Amino acid sequence: MVSENIKVSPFDQKRPLYMKYRLTILYRFVLAIFGGYALAVVSSLLLSVVFSSIPASAVMSATMLAFIIHCAVFIWVFMVNSTLKASLGVIIPLIIFTIIYKIMKG
Repeated sequence: MVSENIKVSPFDQKRPLYMKYRLTILYRFVLAIFGGYALAVVSSLLLSVVFSSIPASAVMSATMLAFIIHCAVFIWVFMVNSTLKASLGVIIPLIIFTIIYKIMKG
């Protein structure tokens, strides 16, 4: 019986950890893009309803704030250590702002 010596490269040994890391980064990227966009939109809608007495200023302020929120969420999602904390940090304010918007809009 002939046994073959098959050498496994170090990359193949670490492949599951490598893929898990890559998928975590992909999840954070998707969360930052779409979660940040959703949070920016809902906060923009909420701010435009809160300051509806001056419509032009409300829309302009809400739009500028939406850009700031989207950038801040993108930075924060990659800054925090836990993926769960990043997810909850985007989803919970999104739910709260949506509920407040629905209550105020009627």
